[in-house]
Amino acid sequence: MAIAMSHLDPQAKQAIRDALQQQRDFLVERLRAGLSEREQNQFSAVLGRSTGDSSDEALATSLGDLSAARQALEMRQFHALDDAARRLDNPDFGLCEDCGGEIPLARLIANPGAVRCIACQASHERTHAGMAHGSL
Repeated sequence: MAIAMSHLDPQAKQAIRDALQQQRDFLVERLRAGLSEREQNQFSAVLGRSTGDSSDEALATSLGDLSAARQALEMRQFHALDDAARRLDNPDFGLCEDCGGEIPLARLIANPGAVRCIACQASHERTHAGMAHGSL
């Protein structure tokens, strides 16, 4: 059985490493900002108003849910980047996990965590549309 070999040369892998680091740094800052928001409990001011009513409470709950959902998404993205960093030197990095075709370098730089080519990702999204990701 032959092992699939990536189409990516060392320069391409370095470009992906750079993109990984840049995106990881951005997500770390977003996550820190999100934690800061939660620590400040901006939406608790709505709940703490003496004239608050059920719509204020619903707004506060919604804001909290949205913040939690955003943070959950960012954590999934962060884990996908870490996973990509671990796999980057594997011989099959950059090959679609579904069809085995090459994932274009531009896609890997834009989304280093990509594990499927565009066609297979579109098919995967159609097949798995509406599946829960553990948020909201």
